[in-house]
Amino acid sequence: MKLVDSETGSQLMRRWGVDDWVDPGAEYAVWDECCVFALVQQAGFVDIHMAMDKSRHRECRRAGAEILKLVGHHRLRAVILPDRVRVCNYARRMGFGRRTTETLRTVNGRESAFFIMWREPGEYDGRSD
Repeated sequence: MKLVDSETGSQLMRRWGVDDWVDPGAEYAVWDECCVFALVQQAGFVDIHMAMDKSRHRECRRAGAEILKLVGHHRLRAVILPDRVRVCNYARRMGFGRRTTETLRTVNGRESAFFIMWREPGEYDGRSD
């Protein structure tokens, strides 16, 4: 896992599937040149966003386990695009709990619905109920 600057991180988010990504002031970490995580500190939790090279999607659990080693001691909120239901299944496997839908205001001022999933601090131990 290596940290990258916001310009590089934002470009990777867009290249790997979040087409209208606007940097919300995130810190970015890249795993194995195929997965980027954007981490945004909030009041009492960290927002976690992810984009991955689709040709290497089978490696997503390894990437998730690595980022959780770094930030799993924080309360995490996964903000997931509504057309990415499969990402919710992945998040559940990474220890994130119940899915809700919330309308959030994005950095560019638009209000959009997103899937929200939470993960409490602690060690990764597989699928969340």
